[in-house]
Amino acid sequence: MLEELIFLIGESMLKKVAVIILNWNRSEQTTELINNYMQVEKNIELCFIIVDNRSSDEERKKLLDYSKSNDFIVLEEKDLNKSNFDQNHMKYTIFLNENFGYAIGNNYGLKMAKQLGFTYSLISNNDIIIEKPLIELLMNELEADKQLALIGPKIIGIDGEQQGPYNKPTLFDQFWVPLFLPFFMIINKLTVNSITKKLAVKNERYPYRVMGCFMLLKTDIMDEVGYFDENTFLYAEELILSEKLIAKGYKTGYNPNVYIKHMHGFSTEDLGNRKKFNLNLQSDLYYFKKYRNYSNFKLFLIKIARNTHIFIWNPIINKLKKLNK
Repeated sequence: MLEELIFLIGESMLKKVAVIILNWNRSEQTTELINNYMQVEKNIELCFIIVDNRSSDEERKKLLDYSKSNDFIVLEEKDLNKSNFDQNHMKYTIFLNENFGYAIGNNYGLKMAKQLGFTYSLISNNDIIIEKPLIELLMNELEADKQLALIGPKIIGIDGEQQGPYNKPTLFDQFWVPLFLPFFMIINKLTVNSITKKLAVKNERYPYRVMGCFMLLKTDIMDEVGYFDENTFLYAEELILSEKLIAKGYKTGYNPNVYIKHMHGFSTEDLGNRKKFNLNLQSDLYYFKKYRNYSNFKLFLIKIARNTHIFIWNPIINKLKKLNK
């Protein structure tokens, strides 16, 4: 009897977090990630909230079959206005009526987490790999600092390169660098990475923003700032969120001592490079206009520089690299 009581007390003391995973035509990848979380993160209790952004019928069927076989409560978009969800249940799959993109899709998950009473919510891409436990450590950091609204770990790409954290973008890195990219590449090399150092994050522990593929958030603060801005479909979500948090006096945190691996671009490869470029540019211009008060002239400069970088300099640089092989 005593052993059972100790076990129950231990179970109730487990920290809980809602893991929100956005899915679009990658059902097997999503279910593999859930298995990855359950195998690695054993010191905390995870509530999984899968949000399907109107995948194909075939992919939706795969996810539906998995959900039914693994005790997930399956919800349609119309069901989300209900307020009588079982707060003890830890598995949900939400099927949306259309592909709303990153911001709206994750907002559905965050609002569900808020409704279920979770203090912490984890925004997680499905194109990541967890090798060692890290969520509890990140939760402890959030608990220790009331002004810390979110935190992210080190992100390592499949090429081994680190992704983020990032400074607040300026007209220098948005216009001058991409427009005169070859010149800056030469100067950077001759001066031992002086430009790279100039653009490097100065305060790594409290950067301007972290990568949106893995962010642990305080659910109530997300509710306070109005969640993600739903005027973007993809890209710039972290930039906009940083401005919304700063306006309320909150900070973004970063811990370089724990990491995840990120197969960057894998979750969006079906969009095509041209569409991704246009979505990225459109979202960034919206961010600079609404949240940074950039004039139409500055926005025009950014647009010219981005197009020059992608459609002139990149092909030339790639061709030169091939000739040097």
